[in-house]
Amino acid sequence: MKVLLAGNTGYVTEEFVEEAFPECQVMVLGNKMLKTVRRRELISRPFPRTELEFGDIFRTYEFEAVVYFSNYLTLHGELEGEAENLRKILQYCRKGVQSHFLYVTGPEGMYDVPTGKTLLVQNAEDVCRRYAGLYGLTVKILRVPYLYSGTYKKDFFYRIFQASKESQKLFFQEAPEQKACFLYSMDLAELMYKLFDNWNDEEEVLNVPDVFDICFQDVTEELKKVLSPVSIIYKSSAVVEKIKEDDRQIRTNYNWFPKISVLDHISEMYKEYNEYTKNNGGKVSWLTRLFNQNQRWLRVCEFVVCFLAFEFLQRLLGNQAQFKMIDLRLVFIVLFGSLYGLGYGIAGAAAQTVSLLLAYESQGTKWYTLFYEPANWIPFIFYFAAGAVCGYVRMKNRENLEFISEENQLIREKFLFMRDLYQATLQDKKRYKKQILGSKDSFGKIFDITRKLDIVQPEELFIETMHIMEEVLENETFAFYSLSQKNGYGRLEAASPKSQGMYSASVRLSEYTLALETLEKGQVWANRDFIKGYPMYMAGIRKEGSLVMLICIQEVKNGQLTLYYMNLFQILCGLVETSLLRALEYQEATEYKKYVENTRILKPEYFEKSLELQHSMREQKMASYILLKLKYGNMTIEDADEALDRCIRENDIRGISPEGELYLILTQADDKALPVILERLKRNGFEGKVLDVPVGKETAGVES
Repeated sequence: MKVLLAGNTGYVTEEFVEEAFPECQVMVLGNKMLKTVRRRELISRPFPRTELEFGDIFRTYEFEAVVYFSNYLTLHGELEGEAENLRKILQYCRKGVQSHFLYVTGPEGMYDVPTGKTLLVQNAEDVCRRYAGLYGLTVKILRVPYLYSGTYKKDFFYRIFQASKESQKLFFQEAPEQKACFLYSMDLAELMYKLFDNWNDEEEVLNVPDVFDICFQDVTEELKKVLSPVSIIYKSSAVVEKIKEDDRQIRTNYNWFPKISVLDHISEMYKEYNEYTKNNGGKVSWLTRLFNQNQRWLRVCEFVVCFLAFEFLQRLLGNQAQFKMIDLRLVFIVLFGSLYGLGYGIAGAAAQTVSLLLAYESQGTKWYTLFYEPANWIPFIFYFAAGAVCGYVRMKNRENLEFISEENQLIREKFLFMRDLYQATLQDKKRYKKQILGSKDSFGKIFDITRKLDIVQPEELFIETMHIMEEVLENETFAFYSLSQKNGYGRLEAASPKSQGMYSASVRLSEYTLALETLEKGQVWANRDFIKGYPMYMAGIRKEGSLVMLICIQEVKNGQLTLYYMNLFQILCGLVETSLLRALEYQEATEYKKYVENTRILKPEYFEKSLELQHSMREQKMASYILLKLKYGNMTIEDADEALDRCIRENDIRGISPEGELYLILTQADDKALPVILERLKRNGFEGKVLDVPVGKETAGVES
């Protein structure tokens, strides 16, 4: 399944995706901290800026499920752009394949008293419902408590930790008795997995309850333990809001409830925050943070210090011959104009103008007399011109650099996007090529199966059918039971080698009453309720409207309880039914050739063939048998056949050798049942010898 995660995806981690969407191809939009992991089919990319990029993404991937994480999942988060981004996603969902759309929003919709935020949340939910009604989308709305993280910069706790580094006072907008509704993101991932695993086409609004009953006073007490010393100030006029009672819908329908409280995670979040920001209290990090937070004031201080230093040099070195050729005031203006732009260039020119006026004053020339002669204005004009030109050049270069950086970033994002599309296309090409050439349910494969099942010997048909089903259905827990309508029993004919011990040698049809009605209709029965004692799949082979055989699958893997798998199993059972009925009809048509006259004893050539097939199934561990050589005293062959009818099962095989010796194959029998069988034969006038290899080969017989 292809899944798109969009919106407020800062809480989505690689572990979250693995828990919520195992074995799915997942694309996450807008999470800069999440990296693409090809081996897990996880793609992370920036949120598209243009409609064209949106269209390319949806046309290429054709998402089957879309999850939109609302900005309301973050306590006091940014709310701008929520409705527009949601509209874009819904717009493209309706143009693509039929998608499951899940809107995950915060707890505002569960408050009992309407507020400004609740009205905004209701509007967003109404947008989802309108699109569902107009365009036939399957939409569900999931209201959950606020999520939390120690590494997501927009998160409430991240901002609390950051504020604690700058000040010892923290301000909360809530009252201390206000309920603190928070949900662990991995608990949400588990719920989302169950939600999509049991998805139905009904529109639903699901409310995740607040089960921990904690308030902000409890949260602040835990914060004080890790942020000590710090004081927390609450908003005095805050209104205490209450959440509606739990409707228990999620617990009942999905067997889920939150398990981990936010109080257990605060210290761990703080450690993650410190690791993420690399803030260990060192001098270098302290100076870097100080410079980043006070750049403007540091530049002003730098300006003043440099101005004073240049004034000192001017007074100290101004009378020396080599420095008379250099105007240090002009150097200062050019330096700051080139470093920090137009504003600092003009400020430098103004400062040096004041300095030059003071220098004239020191020489006895009044500053106002300078303006009577225009020639005296030239140095001041050049100071401001130099500051303006250098500042403008610096500003222009910086704007060009920012523009080029943005262009490079945009080109890089487009390149990464095109590379993702190209790799996805190659993967699809390889997948489709593999499906075309080797698909298990292709027309060529079905023809090959039909050809292999063109067999008239039932035992040989069981062997070939077992191989085909194990290969096509990728399962090794099959069993075939032949059914008797007389006594209501099913006898095990063959089973997969790896399923030894899973199946009993015989079963009562009355044990499967829940499945019989479905089987009699010619349909496959699936054990979706995991009923104890039932296989996971059962299918019947019918002859003239009555069940004559049962095909069972005892266990299935993940992904095999699907409609596709069940349909494929039914198709194979239909092919087997056709071949088996044809084999039975052939056997009935040639029955007079197979048996000794007036008996059910096979003639030598037919008995030897049956024995070889039974031995082949035992070699492949599909079935077991015991071969007996019988002595029947003074009885005729007809009397011996009649006596055997009373003491053996319908699926046991009897035959005669060219020398007139009587043999018995006990199908699906083992050494534990052998003494009972021999005793029953003895009571009916037979003496048996156990043979351990087929007739016609060198034997080592063991007397009973």
